[in-house]
Formats: sequence, structure tokens, C-alpha cells
Amino acid sequence: MKIGIIGSGNIGGNLGKHWAKVGHEVMFSSRHPEELKPMAEKAGAKTGTTEETAAFGEVILLAIPYGKVPDLAQQIGNLDNKILIDAANPYPQRDGDVAQKVIDDKSQTATGYVASQFPGAKTVKAFNSIYFKVIEETAFRSEDDRIAVQVCSDDEQAKETVKQLIEEIGFAPQDLGDLSKGVLFEPYAPLYNQNLKIGEAEKLLSQIQ
Repeated sequence: MKIGIIGSGNIGGNLGKHWAKVGHEVMFSSRHPEELKPMAEKAGAKTGTTEETAAFGEVILLAIPYGKVPDLAQQIGNLDNKILIDAANPYPQRDGDVAQKVIDDKSQTATGYVASQFPGAKTVKAFNSIYFKVIEETAFRSEDDRIAVQVCSDDEQAKETVKQLIEEIGFAPQDLGDLSKGVLFEPYAPLYNQNLKIGEAEKLLSQIQ
């Protein structure tokens, strides 16, 4: 698949390298794409502007500070029929009013807000609840040794594609259901940043449901 990485730092950079390793076409972007060239060349990936990367990807990984999401939506326009993986988290101390309003509004989830900014996209929440060092250092494990990656979406087909992408790089998708279940792995929620093997993650989930 063609995977566009918007925000190629600790999360996006490591995931992009893993997906390139298993044969996907990857394009990295950031505000300074020229700075990404050494990483991209080593991974066998491309670099581009944010707009180029949004156009390139069939799947878009969004791994930018949450407060930048509205500006990004204005910048790149619609992502109609593309799969958008939301790996962002709202932290008011970093992201300001955008994050605080979403946290205070009990009628929507963090990823629900992101989905509302890209209404044509098939939004999937994943990779926001796993520490970047775990992504970097524990990929390509097998069976019960795999670390769980929580995932949810209102689009079943898009979610299945993302689950496949999770499995291809040696993690275990933990399917929680539709986007409303994102509250289980947003910051400070029970499954957030637990970095558990899949069996332990499923046990924890059974205890909180």
C-alpha cells in the first residue's frame, strides 16, 4: 500500500520505517521534509510536503500534535475515501484550547473530533496508546509475545486494513469496536500507555468492561 506519514517524529518515523521494511511504499512528511531525507533514504522511503504526502497515501498516519489538527485540515483539504489513522492525543498543556474543549465535551471523543475535521476519510484510532520506544524496540514479535495495539473505527473495512498493517509489523491488534470505544485508550484511560502483551491487554479489558 501507499502510506503517507504526516508527522514523522517518534511515532510516525518508527512506524514508517517498519512499514517500508515489509514492502509498503512510504512517504514521510513534516514541516521540514528536507530534514527527513537521511531517515527516508535509510528506510527506502520518500519524503514530501504535507500536501504531497496527503495526496500520495492510500493510508494516512496522523502523528502530529493534536492542537495542529484544525490547521492541517485547512492546509490539506479533504481526504475523501482514504484511511486516516489517528495517533494523536489531546494534551491541554501542549495543545491549548483545542484539546481542552474536546476533553470537556462529553458528547465527542478525541478521535471523533479528528474525524469531524476530515469528514470524507475513513478514520481509525490506533497507535496513540503505545510508547514510541515500544514501537521502535518490540516490533516483529510473534504470537503471544506481541504487544497489543488498541484500535477502533466506525468503518469495519478500514479497521480490518489497519489491523493487517499492525500485524504485518509484529504487533497484535486489540479491536475495541467503534470510535466511541476510543475513550478506553485516550490519555489517562485504563488501556492508555500500558504497553502490554496481547494476552495481558485482553485480561485488563475484561476487567474494565
